[in-house]
Amino acid sequence: MTDVSQTIDNTAQLKLAKRASQWMVVALIVLYICTSVLSEKILWTVLLAPCFSLAIFLPGMLQNHARSYDWLCFVILIHFTVGVANVMSPAVAWNDYVQTLLTSALFISAMMASRWQKASLRGDQETQS
Repeated sequence: MTDVSQTIDNTAQLKLAKRASQWMVVALIVLYICTSVLSEKILWTVLLAPCFSLAIFLPGMLQNHARSYDWLCFVILIHFTVGVANVMSPAVAWNDYVQTLLTSALFISAMMASRWQKASLRGDQETQS
């Protein structure tokens, strides 16, 4: 594969990974809000803590900062751990499965977006020098 076609493929992959990450963050926030609204009593700390911990990365993601994707990968591990623990409990609900699947996919897409963005920046620096 030539360098030009590989760059085109990498940018397409990078755009896809970034968009997927952004949409999955929004999907997780919507999942947390729906779960809280559908429950009998809304626990505001249980709702706001996970939503805020995800929403804080959206501005950096929209501004294409690779560090935002890096840090999101660390934070999403907490959400993944909670989802897996809930799936393994006797009182498992549908949203626990969705949370586990979304966090897994978000981790992978954010990790790849960060990696491809850094590789793209290294490639740009090499062509400029």
